[in-house]
Amino acid sequence: MLSCFRNKKYKTKEEGCFLKNGAAMLEQLIHSFYGNCNPIRMYSKEELKKATNDYCWDGMAHRDWNSRLYKGVHEEHGILVKKFEADSSSYMDPLELITNEAAIASNMSKHNNVLKLLGCCLESELPTLVYEFPAKGNLSHHIYGDGQSLQWQIRLKIAIEVADAVAYLHYGMPKMIIHRDIKAGHIFLDQDYVAKLSEFRTSVPIPLGKTHVDVEVITGTHRCLPPEYAISGRTSEKSDVHSFGILLCEIFAGKRWDSLLIWFKENSNKGSSSSYNELEFRQLANLFETYLEANVWEEENKKQVVECAKLIERCLKTNPDDRPIMTEVALSLRLIKSL
Repeated sequence: MLSCFRNKKYKTKEEGCFLKNGAAMLEQLIHSFYGNCNPIRMYSKEELKKATNDYCWDGMAHRDWNSRLYKGVHEEHGILVKKFEADSSSYMDPLELITNEAAIASNMSKHNNVLKLLGCCLESELPTLVYEFPAKGNLSHHIYGDGQSLQWQIRLKIAIEVADAVAYLHYGMPKMIIHRDIKAGHIFLDQDYVAKLSEFRTSVPIPLGKTHVDVEVITGTHRCLPPEYAISGRTSEKSDVHSFGILLCEIFAGKRWDSLLIWFKENSNKGSSSSYNELEFRQLANLFETYLEANVWEEENKKQVVECAKLIERCLKTNPDDRPIMTEVALSLRLIKSL
């Protein structure tokens, strides 16, 4: 990848963008990973326009807060093209966010449970990223959308795979990296329902020798934010554990977190609670177990349901120190699967 960033004159607008974006990409790679990355391909602007039928609306596979993902075909292979939009309301530099995602994704792309970054295009105003195509689409479409409903054992398998990816992000990289926005919309599924974690734009490294970092801009879904992060902007590996606990609730229940909160409030003795933090955590676990019993409980997964509810309770503790680390969570899920 580094060999692509050659020094040449600005002859066209595309070349100007190429040099600007390439320099930003190199700077981010050097800052975060000492210039190291797995090899990725350079795509031209015209190649991606052709692959996506000029970014046809019908080919849009997913949409996020300032990006659109399009299904494309290049050299007879499916690809997922991530095109970014400038967001004037954001306090964060979009180019910095995109290069951060590219740097982390390129270094994570050999992990089987991370959406593989194939390459990028640097000729547009903002870089365009190209990923492997996830045949089964986005996880959110399956657990609370219009997609095919997932069986309990597949949901449990997906939970284990996402836990593995987050644990690798925390402990398998040169620096511990905190994802900061773990949710169903950032997880994709391949043809065999293998989970693929994505979206590293707002991920942050923890400085060596430190246990946390205080960020200036708080990102993520408001009701799903870990308490310590929502209040002060302090993020750590335990913040990701909290977000993963909410994801587990959604995966197993097949409901959005907001809908589960309403159900919890209606079925607790604190019906007027404004947030789940006001519920006793043991009560929250019991309520979630009750919900699963009413909706997904089968005799063969009874023990698994009970243990999943207990694990979720641990992940959602108010005090970060009381939460497990992601390697423990992944191990616990494997033990649950063996029950």
